[in-house]
Amino acid sequence: MKIRGAISIVTGASSGIGAATAVELARRGATVAVVARRAERLAEVVEQCRRHGTEAFAHPADISDRAACNDLAAAVTARFGKVDVVVNNAGISLRRHAARASVEEIERVMQINFMGAVYLTMAVLPGMVERGRGSIVNVTSVAGYIPNPHESAYGASKAALSMWSHGLAVDLAGSGVHVGVLSPGPIDTEIWEKDEEEAAYDGKLYPPSIVAEGIARMIESNKVHATVPRQYGLVGAFYPLVGRLMRKGLVEFQRRAEEKGRAAERSPKKDA
Repeated sequence: MKIRGAISIVTGASSGIGAATAVELARRGATVAVVARRAERLAEVVEQCRRHGTEAFAHPADISDRAACNDLAAAVTARFGKVDVVVNNAGISLRRHAARASVEEIERVMQINFMGAVYLTMAVLPGMVERGRGSIVNVTSVAGYIPNPHESAYGASKAALSMWSHGLAVDLAGSGVHVGVLSPGPIDTEIWEKDEEEAAYDGKLYPPSIVAEGIARMIESNKVHATVPRQYGLVGAFYPLVGRLMRKGLVEFQRRAEEKGRAAERSPKKDA
């Protein structure tokens, strides 16, 4: 569907992928409602969107709350008469060894990463189906296809969102409502800095803008699935075939990262 003129909602829009996506949609002519809990950060994103000559406004909300998602959908519909595009990007991580994670922490990850997308999608879906027009893009992760070390809960939440999205795409085929799954690889966002345990991965981090561009292309082309950067899609595709070898490699990868961390702690610090 065309982005220009579309009424869009982007969650998790206070920074990273969400902020970049809101600005990219605005650049392509969409009206954008930016959603997150941090109101002060949303104001900055709204200003960036408006520089492209389109309307944008902030709607602070916690998307893990079903009533808040219903209120969000109602507010945008009351203001513009419809919702054309929803990008469910809001999410949190939990980088912790499975044996050290609590049930409450795992529930929180599932509530935000999976149920938040479900709540907002189901709030806007009836209107989209009635009009025979709409696009829903759910941002998952390569971690939803490959069991990254210390990310079992996060990976499970993204795997659930991915499969639910693909099921929606099947059920809504021919309705005029597009559903897409965009799975990023390692992207340079705040999520790397918010966990107590450091990530084993220390390779290249890609800018959020490449994900934002991928989301925009997905909406305009009605594509159902994409991985950004593209090469990370191959890793997920191979996992069902060589999972045992990949799991062994991931365990070794994590072990080396932990040894490196312990060595750094033992090494004497130089005087400033």
